[in-house]
This record gives sequence, structure tokens and C-alpha cells, in this order.
Amino acid sequence: MKKVNFLAILAISIGLTTLSTSCTSNDPSDEALTTTAQDEAQVSSISDDVITNVDNYSNLALSSSAATISASDMQKVGFNRNIDGVIITIDKSGDVYPKTITLDFGTAGVTGKRGNVFKGKIILVVSDHMDTKGSTRTYSFENFSVNDNVVKGNKTVSYNGENNGLKSWTVVVNDTIVKAANGGILVSNSTRIRTRTNDNGTPKIYFDDSYAIEGSATGINAKGVAYSVAITKPLVTVGVWPVFVEGVMVVTTEKRSVITDYGDGTRDYKATVTVNGVTKTINLRK
Repeated sequence: MKKVNFLAILAISIGLTTLSTSCTSNDPSDEALTTTAQDEAQVSSISDDVITNVDNYSNLALSSSAATISASDMQKVGFNRNIDGVIITIDKSGDVYPKTITLDFGTAGVTGKRGNVFKGKIILVVSDHMDTKGSTRTYSFENFSVNDNVVKGNKTVSYNGENNGLKSWTVVVNDTIVKAANGGILVSNSTRIRTRTNDNGTPKIYFDDSYAIEGSATGINAKGVAYSVAITKPLVTVGVWPVFVEGVMVVTTEKRSVITDYGDGTRDYKATVTVNGVTKTINLRK
């Protein structure tokens, strides 16, 4: 799969490339506010892509665990799988929990379903089956990066069960991203509800699903400026499409706000950004 420019594609919400501007502003504070929203969009995109890949690979490995291991050995014998070049090690086989699952993407890296290159390790501590209400997956990272943007911190994903036939998870994130381009450090702490709205007819495969994301966040951008985030209309992801296709996010810093609108669900690279009444239409291409 062709590698996607991470800083361009995943930061669609405020885009750094081809712009079509309906209005302009030369206010430096507007530019700083837009940069803050861009930073938060980057962190959010990284987090969502990490969760999608972890769900897919870990569940594929768990579903293929060796059924022939005896009950007496289950608690001390795990197994190892190679899926798409990802080495997945599970410390316990069968229905024995909690488990520790290590996903090793190697030092050369593995290209994920959305076209981003993952390197290093993700370590999961899994409390129970993913479809057991209240079960949790706690993430930590070891020399991990997405397109050479270093990812540190931790996250916990808790299964909330079903409501009106839709499954949802609460995702608590404490992320620190060190940008490959300039060494800038992004910090984001968020609590979000991630609802699966469509499983594409493949309930055990997660990368082709659609999700609606709600919630809020606080953070510090690459220039050390604190900000807060409110999702006022759920952010929507569709399968392997690398950017949000719908939803509205408001980022506030220094008592001013920027509104990012991802559109009507069309799979494109467009969004609008509004600061101080000035709106820019963003066209972002590979």
C-alpha cells in the first residue's frame, strides 16, 4: 500500500497543503489558533488509527489461538502469530484472563490499513473478552511511532455494551506526540465515546467498520499553548478512509475558538475552518 503523508492526510481538519479560501485573515492570533486545532486533529487521528489497528490485529490473533493446548497449560503457555508482518505475542492461550498482548511492528515498520507506517511495540493488558461488558484494554508503548511521529503515553478502552443494537467503547487517552518534522511536542488528554455504527457485515474485522466519536479533550499544542476541545457533532470515520468525513469540532484557546466542520459524510479531503467569522474551505489531496 502506498504510504500516505501523515502530517498532510491525518491533519485534514486544518490541512497544510492545497487550500481554497473563501475568506482570508492576516491576524497572527488566528493563525496560532488554527495551528492549535491542527495539532489536536493530528493527535486525534493518530489515536483513532492506533485503536483500529490494535482491535483488528489483536482480535485476529485471539480468534486463531490454539484450541489444542490443555487446560493445565493454558495459564502458563501463550502463543505467537505473524499477521501482515506484525508479530503478535499473547502470554496466555484460551479463555484465561487477564492477558498481555504485544504487537511488534518491528524497526522497519508495517503499513496499516489507512496507509500509515507503524514501528515499535504496543503492549495491551486485556481484562476479558472484548464483547464482555465492562472489559478493558489498557495500552502502553515501547519505541512506538506512526510515520516516525513518536507516540508516548497510555490509553484505556472500556466496552460499554450495546444500546439500540450499537456497540460502544469509552476511550480515555493520555497521548504525547513528538512530531517527526520538527520535534514539536503535542499533549492531549481526552475522554471519548466511540460507537460502531456499521460493521460492514464483518463483525470480527474492525478496520472496515464505521464509527461515530463524541467527547472532549484538553491539551498543549506544539508551541506550549493550552487548549480545550468539544465535539459538537459526532466525528465520523468510514472503513480505511484516512480522514474524518463528517462532524464538527470546536477548539478553544486564550478565550477564542476555531470551528472545524468535516462535511456531510462524503469521502473526500475537504473541511471548513472558521475563525472569528472567517471561513476557509480546505481541499487536501494525496
